[in-house]
Amino acid sequence: MKTWLLKFKISDALNDRRSLPPSVESAVKRSAELQSFVADANALARELKSQLPGTETSAQLHVSIMRAVRSARSASDTKTEFVWPRWVPASGLVAAILLGVVLIIQFMPQPASKVQPTDAHPLADASSALDLGGRLMSQAPELALSPLSDEMQKLDRNLADTGKFLLASLP
Repeated sequence: MKTWLLKFKISDALNDRRSLPPSVESAVKRSAELQSFVADANALARELKSQLPGTETSAQLHVSIMRAVRSARSASDTKTEFVWPRWVPASGLVAAILLGVVLIIQFMPQPASKVQPTDAHPLADASSALDLGGRLMSQAPELALSPLSDEMQKLDRNLADTGKFLLASLP
């Protein structure tokens, strides 16, 4: 992992034509592998710079490029002519749907609000709910523990019967 990092630092310094940092330079002096990497990187850079491609282009290439540019420009002009009429029915359909939704919401019958008679007691419902809650709280332990108490009674009876059986079976 260290050698990869050092190789990256060396390669970066060679690409930017900077001098190597002192820590990397001392590591290069100590390692033969890093010295060969630096030599290979320098040789590769020299080879790539010495073999620059030629810049000769023919006049026929220029003519064919310009023909392709003109045909692409005329093709894009024909496409824009047909795009606008496609928007008209789609936008009309969306507008009709939105108008229908607004009209449905606007003319939807509103629920009639309840008017309480003057003789109704608004606190009567609340007091009955509180009474029901109080009764539930007093009955809940009895209802929850009744099956358990039945089982405990059956267990006591079984133990007593077992004791009687064992005493009767002794000589």
